[in-house]
Amino acid sequence: MTSNNQGKAHYLRAWPLLFYALLCYFLTGTVSGIMNVAPEVLSREFGWDGTVLISSMSVAALLNVAAGFVAGRASARRSAKPLCFVWGAIYAVGLLVMGFAPVMSVFIVAMVLVSAASSAWGYNTVPILITNWFPEKKGRVQGFVSTGLLLGSVNPMIYHWACEHWGVQWATMPFVLLGGAALVFLALAISDHPEERGLAPDTLERLEKTDSQSRVSQIQQADASDGAVPSSGEMARLLLRNPRFLACSVVMGIQLIFAGGLMVQMVPRLVGMGFPMDEALLIMLVASLFGCLGSIVFGILGDRLGADAGVVLTYIAGIAAVLLNVSGVKPLVYMSVALIGCVVGTADNWPVSVCAEQFGRERFAASFGVMFPVIQLVGAAGPAFFALIAGASNYAVSYLAGGALMLVGLVAYLYLAKTKDRPENRIVAP
Repeated sequence: MTSNNQGKAHYLRAWPLLFYALLCYFLTGTVSGIMNVAPEVLSREFGWDGTVLISSMSVAALLNVAAGFVAGRASARRSAKPLCFVWGAIYAVGLLVMGFAPVMSVFIVAMVLVSAASSAWGYNTVPILITNWFPEKKGRVQGFVSTGLLLGSVNPMIYHWACEHWGVQWATMPFVLLGGAALVFLALAISDHPEERGLAPDTLERLEKTDSQSRVSQIQQADASDGAVPSSGEMARLLLRNPRFLACSVVMGIQLIFAGGLMVQMVPRLVGMGFPMDEALLIMLVASLFGCLGSIVFGILGDRLGADAGVVLTYIAGIAAVLLNVSGVKPLVYMSVALIGCVVGTADNWPVSVCAEQFGRERFAASFGVMFPVIQLVGAAGPAFFALIAGASNYAVSYLAGGALMLVGLVAYLYLAKTKDRPENRIVAP
């Protein structure tokens, strides 16, 4: 039988997992999509204060980070599949409450819970399943399924359509049905590990029954072991006390600051450069499409060259995008938009590849459960950071600041990557 990184990979044998993961990432943007439309609709229908509704998104953003830490610690102690059911159930029930909320306060509480659950479901738990099934090819697979994040840009249109055709109370039902479909796939066709389905990791070649049972037994023994290798819970605690690991997480968060901040400013930046509004909006759509393409292409490069090389290439792409953008030359601006889209599409994926390469799939949940919430916390500052700079100067200076920030991140990550094998950075049981 071929090894994990040799031979043909039968990806279609994992189509339920791929569809499920793509759908989960699509649903991650449910709340932001709804809240693009809901304040105006609910103000008109019920007289609720639209300003308060919009402001409540700040609370949701903070709780998303807290939910990431909770999901990370839970993933270090429990397998991913049952946790997905928990997050999915909270998501579906919360959406129903949002639809039939009798007062604004109930709607806001439900909205915040749905936002936290969808984030924990898609961002924090799905990558564990992907890494369990594709430990060597996680980059390209994660790159494909995470395109659901960008496809989720249609969520406002779905909610608006449902409001017009089904009424405000039932307007969240399309997302409830999609979430229910994801949970059905999870229940009937997906396991925590491919060996439980009689398939080999990465290649998904069919295993003999005795080989499959032996591998499942080995996984269970590894999960239960507590010898020289620390348990998942203990490892998470050790990682929180490891300076290099935390520094690496913070530095990788710079890519999210860049992606979130400059993407929000793309249209006003283009308009300020003399592009008509219609063309600026079209260019932003093209950037989203390049985000999908970049997510897959950079994922393949990460698998072939290693996660560290992929992270470095993303920093370089961000720096190049800024230099091309500030040139003001139209063809170069188009190229800059494509590169910004690639950074947006791939920035969320590198923590998956880095943790999988450093710790393997056996300890991936514990390491990713610490790294990604830290990255989320850092990345949450993106829109506010660049808004302050643009407000104090202009959008060109804001973009230059983004390039400088990516250069700092590049230098810092290159140093951290070189220090990865130092004895003090090894995670071992005390």
